Parts: sequence; structure tokens; C-alpha cells
Amino acid sequence: MRSFITLLICLTGLVTARGDQLIGSDVARLLGDAPQAEWSKTDGLTQEVWYHSEPYQGHGTRVFAYLGRPAGVSKDHPAPTMLLVHGGGGKAFKDWANYWAQRGYMALAMDTAGQGPDGKRHDQAGPDQSDETKFTSPITNAQDMWSYHAVAAVLHGHALLKSLPEVDKTRIGITGISWGGYLTCLIAGMDHELKVAVPVYGCGFLGDNSCWRDHSLAAMDTKARQQWLETFDPSATAGNTECPILFLNGMHDFAYPPDSYRKTFNLVPAALRTLSVRVDLAHGHIWTYKEVDAFVDSVLQPGEGHAALARLDETSVDGATAVSRVLCGGPAVGAELHYTTMTGSWTARKWKSVPAKVESGDVSAPLPAERPLTFFFTVADARGLITSSAYAELGASENTACQPKAKLEQDFYDWNARHAAVLTAKESIKPDIVLIGDSITHLWAGAPAEPHGNRGAQAWRTLFGERKVLNMGFGWDRTQNVLWRIGHGELDGVAPKLVVIHIGTNNLAGTKNARANTPAEIAEGIQAVTLQAKAKCPDAKIVLMAVMPRGEKPDNVQQKALDEVNALLPEVAKSAGATLIDLKAKLRGADGLLTKEMMPDFLHPGETGYSIWAEALRPHLPAP
Repeated sequence: MRSFITLLICLTGLVTARGDQLIGSDVARLLGDAPQAEWSKTDGLTQEVWYHSEPYQGHGTRVFAYLGRPAGVSKDHPAPTMLLVHGGGGKAFKDWANYWAQRGYMALAMDTAGQGPDGKRHDQAGPDQSDETKFTSPITNAQDMWSYHAVAAVLHGHALLKSLPEVDKTRIGITGISWGGYLTCLIAGMDHELKVAVPVYGCGFLGDNSCWRDHSLAAMDTKARQQWLETFDPSATAGNTECPILFLNGMHDFAYPPDSYRKTFNLVPAALRTLSVRVDLAHGHIWTYKEVDAFVDSVLQPGEGHAALARLDETSVDGATAVSRVLCGGPAVGAELHYTTMTGSWTARKWKSVPAKVESGDVSAPLPAERPLTFFFTVADARGLITSSAYAELGASENTACQPKAKLEQDFYDWNARHAAVLTAKESIKPDIVLIGDSITHLWAGAPAEPHGNRGAQAWRTLFGERKVLNMGFGWDRTQNVLWRIGHGELDGVAPKLVVIHIGTNNLAGTKNARANTPAEIAEGIQAVTLQAKAKCPDAKIVLMAVMPRGEKPDNVQQKALDEVNALLPEVAKSAGATLIDLKAKLRGADGLLTKEMMPDFLHPGETGYSIWAEALRPHLPAP
């Protein structure tokens, strides 16, 4: 009997739909009367058009687009139609509109960044597409945000298409690439006149994991970040999708990682979604994926010659065998099982692929014995078109080291009271130096005062003197606790010259409240902390401490795990422009042993250990 395993789905309830309140309430108006349009030159199958859109900062705006018009189309012979939404750094692509026109489709490739045909901003532009514009903080007027204007450009474009006699109004779909894929996910749940949708790369849950989580989103103040996620993240709308939708992405995508991608496609009813997830898929303005063409054709032009793609069931385990099934479409003529035993950053994971068996629609392959294991199937039909199952796992789960959590463990102090004390202290101290960490930092000295601390008070005074220093060390904290604290204001509104980070040792501990993390997961969690600290304090020098040694002897299990973590930290430091300091050689003796003088409990420094840390930091102190 098949025993279903836990899929990597971590379904999140739909965010309170402020996106629906802000944008969704405008959908009927934006899709209503066709916008005023000015038509320009025609070149082959494409024509330039400018159409009016929403006001921006008090002035009217226009959107530039290319309309693709296939040969032979007319009022009596209307064509199916596609909305084409470019990604970051893109513009209205003439070649993209022409591509679909050559395939027999009307197509509108619009610009969403206030650019004209030359790719330069024009005098009636809306917001540009820079990250600084997308993630403005504070948000003073959400209707001036790029996401709002980009959605409006697409919906006004849809209204324009419906007004054209050559367009079959009952057969209009959308596809978008990267940020255009993000918009496609956002719009598919709002525009219920669409008959098919294909987001390439883009997804929602950008605050959980994405290229922007530790950068642009982290740089926003707490209120603005929450408002952006509730208003403009596709997690607020994707679950309302009513048309067939194809999700196409790669397992190494740098911007839209598999965990957030999975959460997004799992919001869509299973009967509507088809997946085409690959191990390696290039990220770019690529509009020639044959799977996209075939999927759209099968929905908008069903019938002979336009067979549906194979849609796979969830992956499950039968004994030591992975199994799935082709539910419809296809048929599949070949299959592969793809798997990895690595954890941590998705972009760093290496995958192996082995042949799988396809028999009467059933797909199966023996699983390797290694754990943890993440795996999925791809199948190919007779046309060579590839679709996939969702990815599943054994012995692993989403990287908890990167998922913000408030207090997890009971310790010697009141965690919530200390958080409140940090929020108060940062305002009065206005620190030039901030230390972020766990009990190793917490117990050193400094403010907020800790009665059980001051274990390195002399080293603290010798190093910092009268400098303005904030101690953001919290006993028992893991990386996820620090991420929660950063996300809840502890670094908002401060401008330190130096930030020192030491975190990660507690991630080795598994309790009923949190599982132990692997070294790769811990390194990714430390990277998230470091990047978010840099995003909040862009002018600060960042010093990242390698995780301090623990255990009397150097060959203990925890030290070996920390050695694996620390081996990954040079790249972590590089990613944030941080300086890495490793004290292991100075804290352990020549024989590799930790002494009680150095660390009385073989975990927390004593005065001697703190003095070594202080001297290592001294060259990095800002000028008084």
C-alpha cells in the first residue's frame, strides 16, 4: 500500500487580501471601457500603440506596447489572444509580440516600466521598475507603487484587446517572465476573464524566500514591509485563480526559489495547475519554451494537433520506490527521477537524475538510501515536451533556520521583555556599534543590562569604553529568532557604523520547539541574518564571526558540525561584503582543547575568552 509522504508544501493561509482591497476592487473598472489609445507605425505583423493608464504622483500616464496581429485575422475570423508581460530590466518586446502573431495569435506586449519603444523613460511615464521604486519605504500612497501601475497596465491592456474586432474575447490568456511571472500570478487570481495563464519563474511568498527577502524587502521598515507583502505579494490572490495555469521554473532559480514557488502553485486548485519544473533552467527573457506554446494552444485552441501536456499527480512513496501517475494529457513516453541529498540554499544544491519507468501512466523509480532526500519526476511526451510532479522529501523540510520565529525556548531571562528593552534602548543609545547574537553575546556586558551577564565586563570596558553600543544578544536564540527580531524593528531607524554578528551554535540543538539544522541550513540562516543586517544598516561595516568552538575536545560531534558551518562562511561573508573573523585557533590551545579558563562551560567565554574576542574586534572599531 502506498504511504504518502509529506510534500514540500507548507501551505500558508491566504494573506488578508489587502491586495484584493487595493487592486481587486479596481479590477472591474480597469477591465471595463477600453483606454484611450494612439496607434502608430506598423512593421510586418506588429504595430506600435500607446494607451492611457492610471495617474501617478498627480499626473496622467501612458503605456507603450506592441500589438501582434497575425495574417488573415479579421472581424469575421477573430484570433485567440495573449497578454505578454516582461520581467525586470525588460521592456515591450516587439519580437515577442511577433512570435505569437506568427503562431496565429493576437498579442499585446506592453511596457511596465514607463519606457517607450527605445527603452528609455518618456514624459508620461508611471513608476520605473527599479527595486528602489518597487519597495519604497515608507509606503505613503500604495497606488503610486510600481506593482499597482504594472497590474493596471496589464488590465488596461486586456480592456484594449477586448475592444478590437480581431480579438476573440472568449479566448484571452496571459504569460509573463520573471517579474512578469510575478505579475501573472498576481493577476491570474483577480482577472477571471482570462482563460489561461503561464507564469515563467515568477511566484509569490517573496517574504518567505526570494532574491529580495534579505535585500530590498529587509531594508523596508517593519510596517512598510508587512503592507507590501499583504498588498502586492501574489500569495494574496493566486489562490483565486480560475483558469488552467502552467508553472515553469528551475530548481536553481536565483530569484524565485523552489520553496516559495511550491507554496504559490499549491494555492491553485490541483485540477487547474500543471508543473514544468526542471533541475537546470536558464533565467532570462526567454519566450521560446515549447511547453508554454503547447499549453496555451491546448487551452485556447483545443483539438487535433494541440494535445494537452501531461499533468502529474503528487509524488508518493511505496516502500523504497517513488511513484506518481499521469492524470491527463500526454501520454508520457519517457521519465526521470531527480534527487538531491543536499540541504540549505537551493541554488547550491547538486542534483542527480536517473531513468524512471512509465507503464500505463504510472511513473516509478527506486529511491536511493541516502537521507535527507528531496526528489521529483519529470516526464516527456512524444513531442519532447517536459512536465513534472511537485517535489517531495524524506528526512528534510523547509529550512527552518531562515524562517523568522519569536521566542522558541525558555531560558534564564524574559525573551519578550528583552526584545522590548532593545527597542527602547536603541532609541536612547543611538548606537554606533551593534552586536547581534545569542547568549555568547548576551552574557558579555553592555545595554540593555543583563543581571546574569557581565561575564566579560572588563574586556567590554577595555574595548568599548564610553562608546555607544547596543547588545542585541539573546540567550538560546537561533538564526530564525534573530531574523524575527530584525523583522520586528530592532534595527529599524538606527545607523551604526559597525555591526558584529555571532549566531548559529544553537541551531545544532533539536528540541520539541525546533528541529536541529544541518550545517548547510545554518550557513544559509547566518547569511540571511548578515544580509538583512546589511540591508537595514547599509552604511555599517559588518563583521561576521565564525561560530565559536564548543566542547572540550576538538573532535566532538558539535565541533565537527560547526567546522562544516564555518567552512561555508567565507562565501556568506563575501555575499554581504562582510569581514569574517575566526577565533577557533586562539580559543583552543595548541593541543586543540578548550580550557575552563577560556570557556568555563566549554560554550560561553569567560573573561579570558571575551578578551580575545575584544582584541580581534579592536582593529575594526569605527573612529570615536
